[in-house]
Amino acid sequence: MPKKMDRSLHLIVITLLLAFTVMAFQSELTTVQPKTMPLVPMMRVLLSDMYTIDEGIYTEDFAVIEKGGKSIAEHPVMTEEDKKLVKNTLGEEMQRFISFDMVVHRHADSIAQAAQQKKMNDILHHYKIVQQGCVDCHTAFRKEISKARK
Repeated sequence: MPKKMDRSLHLIVITLLLAFTVMAFQSELTTVQPKTMPLVPMMRVLLSDMYTIDEGIYTEDFAVIEKGGKSIAEHPVMTEEDKKLVKNTLGEEMQRFISFDMVVHRHADSIAQAAQQKKMNDILHHYKIVQQGCVDCHTAFRKEISKARK
């Protein structure tokens, strides 16, 4: 086979491999969470994300930990209907509700960053804060919001 044709064939093969790789990762990149979600289904998704992080921690799979952390940090916002219900129910306590959410977002993002750096101690530190933030918010507001939903 002439050299010129051999180079062309190699170039075509490399280009095809690159194209298939980009296509494979494109589906991952375009898997975006919805912008809004009702509160209860969102909480179930967040619980699943916590399980994902748990699995990653116990198997020392940093990619799984990062996925769970990112999913929590980038979770959808409540639907307008649920926002209104929560605001009306909590009144002045709404700021506290928001502060719990901000702590969870910030530290979930830190979990993802620590996972990228493969720093298990940092992951565990931020995980405890996320977990405590969830429990604190539920303890403070869950009964009240659940009662208002009925």
